[in-house]
Amino acid sequence: MNKLFKLLTAVLVLVTAGTFSSCKKTFDNPPGAADPAIVANTSIRTLKAMHTTSGAYDVITTDMIISGVVVANDKSGNLYKQLFIQDETGGLQIMLDATNLYGTYPVGRRIFIKCNGLAISDYNKTMMLGVRAIVAGAPSLEGIPANLISRYIVAGSLNNPVVPTVVTYADLGGTGTTSMQDPLIGALIQLDDYRFAIPTGTYSDTSAYKSTVNRDINNCGSQTLIVRTSAYANFAGYPVATGRGSILAIYTVFGNTRQLIIRDTSDVRFTNPYNCPLPPGTLFYEDFEGHTVTTTFPYVPVTLAGWKNLAENASELWTARIFSNNKYAYMSGFGTNQSTVTSWLVTPGVVLSGTNKTLTFKTIQGFILTSTPGGTPVQAALKVLVSTNYTGTGNPWAAGVVWTDLTSQAVLSPGSTTSSFPSGFTNSGNISLNAYSGTIYVAFRYEGADPAGTGSDKTSAWEVDEVKITGL
Repeated sequence: MNKLFKLLTAVLVLVTAGTFSSCKKTFDNPPGAADPAIVANTSIRTLKAMHTTSGAYDVITTDMIISGVVVANDKSGNLYKQLFIQDETGGLQIMLDATNLYGTYPVGRRIFIKCNGLAISDYNKTMMLGVRAIVAGAPSLEGIPANLISRYIVAGSLNNPVVPTVVTYADLGGTGTTSMQDPLIGALIQLDDYRFAIPTGTYSDTSAYKSTVNRDINNCGSQTLIVRTSAYANFAGYPVATGRGSILAIYTVFGNTRQLIIRDTSDVRFTNPYNCPLPPGTLFYEDFEGHTVTTTFPYVPVTLAGWKNLAENASELWTARIFSNNKYAYMSGFGTNQSTVTSWLVTPGVVLSGTNKTLTFKTIQGFILTSTPGGTPVQAALKVLVSTNYTGTGNPWAAGVVWTDLTSQAVLSPGSTTSSFPSGFTNSGNISLNAYSGTIYVAFRYEGADPAGTGSDKTSAWEVDEVKITGL
């Protein structure tokens, strides 16, 4: 009996071992998807060259086959019913009447498109491949119907390299007109040394209206592009990146407007400090662009590192403001009901060097009349001062601190008698600092008055921007 039991046990062990061995082979990971036995006979650039008239619908009637790697899909929700693919000759937007495309067409997957029967058109210069249809009696380019996608598109290999093309603003046409045949349109690009013009707020609209939002980015040369983000993107409510660096995006255009579409926030690699490096010979520069601002009351006082913002009389401080995407420092004594309004805005200490040392800045003076035109003058004074013995701590008006008045050397904004504000800033001109050495501080001192119930107001507003000290 024991011998028979041992024999059966041995047989069972062998069978079980064989069974587990077979199961292991059955559940081995399958090999990665391979490219099908299809050969692309046309490049993306050649296909796009067929479309020469903006707004036309060019139906393809020959057996053209293109191939490209998916560089963007609908995974984050920033794209809807579309893919972007590219080959070595350029990029192209593919319209598909289906959702959750990222499951079948992940970034890095090569696809082959049989173009016969499809149509190529453009949306104000950004080309798209889809099907020509009649919608409300007019021709239209629509997505390939879901039940026909497999007829035209064949999926291939996975995990193909997706490397953005590093470009500059000039490569995108600069300030000139855009070309519909630009091979970069529809392609994944990379721009370096950019930042959000306003480094606050979210990528897109988080209200119930769900409006697509354009956010400006610019580089240290102030060259501006648009980042366009759908309110349905899963990162729409995320705060924008607050630094400066590289951005990856699909490049599109709308007429002559250059637009970038990010795939998700990992494409925004703004890891460097927001402020741009100072060019050679520049000892100090502040344009207030890195400051947080509000567009309505209460406004945010200027609190930049190293700066002093103090009220000597009354309690009004310089605030950070923004108009037409430009930030600046602002001060007015209006509404204080104080007989004397004196407020100081003092730069950090600047170590002078070089043989030609100069100070420059820009100003706007607003509301110089109680009404325009023809009101009573209410001009406040703006004084420009320099000190070599202020230490950057304590009150700048303290006993023993010596300030030299440079105002007479500066050209200041005269204001406007026909509107509330002049049309633009006034350049101060070059103010010589050659008489000074070591560490200096520059102060902008507002001197106004708003006594209650009198006609001796001095409440005009002063705006200061682009404070720069050079030593060449």
